[in-house]
Amino acid sequence: MSWALQTPVSLFFYRRPAHLRQVMEKIRELRPPVLFGISDGPKTGDSQALTAVEESRRVFRQMVDWPCRWEILERQQNLGSYLSVSKGLDWVLERVGETIILEDDTVPNSSFFRFVAECLETYRENPTVGAVCGNNYDDPADWSGQTSYRFTRYHHSWGWGTWARAWHHFDREEKLLAELPAIKKENKMRLSRKEWRYWDRCFHRTYARKLDAWDYRWTLSLWKNGMVCVIPRINLVRNIGFDALGTHTLETDFAAHHMHEARSIDFPLHHPPRIGVDIEKDRKVFARHYQVLEGRRNAWQKLRDALGRLLGVKRR
Repeated sequence: MSWALQTPVSLFFYRRPAHLRQVMEKIRELRPPVLFGISDGPKTGDSQALTAVEESRRVFRQMVDWPCRWEILERQQNLGSYLSVSKGLDWVLERVGETIILEDDTVPNSSFFRFVAECLETYRENPTVGAVCGNNYDDPADWSGQTSYRFTRYHHSWGWGTWARAWHHFDREEKLLAELPAIKKENKMRLSRKEWRYWDRCFHRTYARKLDAWDYRWTLSLWKNGMVCVIPRINLVRNIGFDALGTHTLETDFAAHHMHEARSIDFPLHHPPRIGVDIEKDRKVFARHYQVLEGRRNAWQKLRDALGRLLGVKRR
């Protein structure tokens, strides 16, 4: 019997109609019975953004051409990444108990939807699992055995899913930075001192509004509550947002990385025998990805922003 997607899908978009069309084509293949669109508004006085936002909303509406319940949340003003995603997910998860989440630059392999949906069902009532992610930063050579996925401390946001019961813990009140010393001392996720130094900087930059991001707050919320994430054995999502319209993804090292080769995962899934973080793989990911690629972004962002000001490049 063929598999049919039943899980609601939420799609966040802004001003990239061509990117959005590629993601919608994948969603349309699976024809989810419930679809939410969350559209951030244009920045005040930015006529180009206004045109692109209106075109993106038109693309979304036109491409919903199958029988389904669909709703769109259209912001009149620009909220930015942090508030658009966090408040948008609040809006979605007031309506449904769980959802698959994509953004307008995350193009999934078709098997992504089934993978996330089945894992959402498997761990629906398990409070130790906070999210199911579709992209993977692991080196495939590090994997052995037949399991289809593993558990990780890290939340990968290029295509994922979660439940209302987990998202309830998101740090809306921005109180967790004050609790960071206690979270570090308890260290439920068993991070090393080197890892904590890196993440401490990330959290402080985010809460100080030096970085318009929701996912660092979400990561800290997961760690505070001892929740881990599921990631697939192979990468299921390709990020196409490495251009001048991207919010955080401009670096060519990211675009050339093997993690952008989205492939199909096999079914039925082979489940791990227990829930537990693979610390060794996570530390390799930290050294290979976060510490190297993400670490360089700080300097690159400064250069990029300076060049943007000189060239008059409009950014989100």
